[in-house]
Amino acid sequence: MEDEDDLAGKIGDLIRLGLVLSVDLGEGLAVVQCGDVESPPCPWIELAGQFRSWRPPSVGEQVLLVCPEGDIAAGVIVRGLFSDSFPAPAADENHHFHGPDGLTIKLTGDGIEIAAPGDVKITGDVKVTGKITATNIITSDVDVIARPGTARAVSLVRHMHSSAPNDNAPEEDEGP
Repeated sequence: MEDEDDLAGKIGDLIRLGLVLSVDLGEGLAVVQCGDVESPPCPWIELAGQFRSWRPPSVGEQVLLVCPEGDIAAGVIVRGLFSDSFPAPAADENHHFHGPDGLTIKLTGDGIEIAAPGDVKITGDVKVTGKITATNIITSDVDVIARPGTARAVSLVRHMHSSAPNDNAPEEDEGP
């Protein structure tokens, strides 16, 4: 029978509180400092099914290291503990995602707010049901057409007023 006097130490070896020391992005592993013990490189928990995520831990991030059977070499990093270095980004009922350089995504009960320090890029077709409001210029590399596919379609490239010729309009097809 094992020594029951060290039961607290054995339980303490199962779940350890620590700070991320380093991250190997290529391998998806991080090293955690737990008191005076440094872990070997360990994986962190992500979404890994049909919906997958990649959100590497930050150096200095507070984590839990779960060590099955107390074996630190088999440790798995559980993240999500706020600290003085990485405080909670908000104190309300909404979902907030904060990134570096001022990137924020806020999910509310009635919408999504995105603030990005650079461009927001979307690849693929975009369909909008509802109004679009812009506070700055809207540009297009090609034509913009109002009421496409109808007899009342209006092209912003080919639409001309008699008082203001459109020098930027492409040549009209003469047809067969």
